[in-house]
Amino acid sequence: MPLHWLLGLALFGGLFGGGADQGCATAERTMQRIERDWPLRASGDPLRRHVQALGARLGAIAGLDTEVRIHLVRNLEPLAFALGGGQFLVSDGLIALVGDEAQLAAVLAHEISHQRLGHFCAAPDSADQRIDLGAVVQHFDLQREIAADRAAETLLARAGLDPGAMAGVLVCLQQGHGASAQLSARIGALAPAPPPHPEHDSPAFTRLRAQLVDELDGLWSGTDGCRPR
Repeated sequence: MPLHWLLGLALFGGLFGGGADQGCATAERTMQRIERDWPLRASGDPLRRHVQALGARLGAIAGLDTEVRIHLVRNLEPLAFALGGGQFLVSDGLIALVGDEAQLAAVLAHEISHQRLGHFCAAPDSADQRIDLGAVVQHFDLQREIAADRAAETLLARAGLDPGAMAGVLVCLQQGHGASAQLSARIGALAPAPPPHPEHDSPAFTRLRAQLVDELDGLWSGTDGCRPR
């Protein structure tokens, strides 16, 4: 099975298992491995600062009791997951794939919802799908993903953003990397997705995203998904 398809299945996942304190310690150790093995955008990078600000806003609205820290990995594949302890990882490829800024917010809201729902305080079921991404092992539990999707819809609405963006970004992933039973089940559990509205993007996101897409155009190795042509 090709790597991009594995990442498609793992998108919007979490590293489940252990209690709250253990989860924070595990997140720190995992982040150390990621920093060692994966190319990350620097803390002062404009795109990372923009995504960090969006994530921090959503975390505050969600009432998280930990600081939200978003790390951006220089990877073409659409990848996003929560590490626990308030730490989250998003790839360049995910930002290039989404249809608009609301869909990016939906990804962050989904990951934040994993944290808020306590998905890091319960051990993974033995039947969960495990995906080895090198520095991390990803657990995929369909019911937890659906719960986080639905919580993200609520969080987006509270933030004044389109709750339909949650289903929209799943549709983008399906268009970009192929249908799967898991994605179909998640999309079916949500309200229908309206078409994306890039004209509603903030000027900063429009500029930063255009720079990213220009940078990736010569390297892009898959279908375009929902990114602007």
